[in-house]
Amino acid sequence: MVTSRDVAHAAHVSQATVSRVLNGNTRVAPEARERVLRALDELGYVPNASAKAMRTARAGAVGIVASEMLNPYFPRLLDALTREARERDLTVLLWNDDDPAAPMAQAGVKSGAVDAVIFAAAKQETTGVDQLASRGVPVMLVNRADPGNPVDQVTSDHEGSGYAAAAYFLDRGRDDLATVFGPRDTFASPARERGFRRCLAERGVEVATRRWFVGTTSYEHGWASATALLESGTLPSAVFCSADLIAFGVISALRRGGVRVPEDVWVMGNDGLPMSEWDPFDLTTHRQPIEEIAKQGMDRLVARMAGEHGEPRRIMIPTELIVRGSTAHA
Repeated sequence: MVTSRDVAHAAHVSQATVSRVLNGNTRVAPEARERVLRALDELGYVPNASAKAMRTARAGAVGIVASEMLNPYFPRLLDALTREARERDLTVLLWNDDDPAAPMAQAGVKSGAVDAVIFAAAKQETTGVDQLASRGVPVMLVNRADPGNPVDQVTSDHEGSGYAAAAYFLDRGRDDLATVFGPRDTFASPARERGFRRCLAERGVEVATRRWFVGTTSYEHGWASATALLESGTLPSAVFCSADLIAFGVISALRRGGVRVPEDVWVMGNDGLPMSEWDPFDLTTHRQPIEEIAKQGMDRLVARMAGEHGEPRRIMIPTELIVRGSTAHA
């Protein structure tokens, strides 16, 4: 698809200039307008739903509600979302807010600063989604699956990745397991936990309660959980972590305690952070399709901004298992 950025590059002008030409703004130099019109014709540019959204919206801006900003996954998701917005000539306001009522987003809509809101916050309870949707504000849930919310949603298959993690271990004879999950008041970690438990139940495998850790999505939680395993005197054959950040802490603590990864214990994460490729971790993980989530999410949002009606769409995209050295036999 040809974008306004492509047109701007071909015409040697800014994207703002292209937008002004498309919107009929007369404040464009004649020679620049001519170059833009020629580029539009040569490239076969066709205005899409984003252009219509820009014509009908009041602000030409979207707001993003995020949280857990110290988790490296979320800056990557936000980067992808803002790049997709820029491709559609939309500006972005970011709110780092874990308040369920999303007061900053509510204020942004009320003031006319934004025309639509993306919820990328990790927390499950977000009453602000219902409140904005009930007022007819275009709302999108990104990387969150909430069947009870009548809004568009795009997410990776968190539960499927948890199921696949358990199957990977069990298929290779690793049934003496430990798990380290993030908080249960979020979307991703509980879904991964459900998938992991479902696979264990189907295979008739149990994990001792003392080896089932739940806490924060943090390096420190991984370190503390692995330390508890070391102090117990009996190590599992494999550890599944619901996030790469947790897995980094687990690997570090095990190695500090003289345990070899993967020779003594296998470790698997989830998210596919770039750091998982680093030699000190070489982490087997489930890569989330961040770019595709951002693209499909923004496509749905601008369609709503352009006036599209109909039932909300719930799009779930599979994750990809990346096998590396932390589980051996890569």
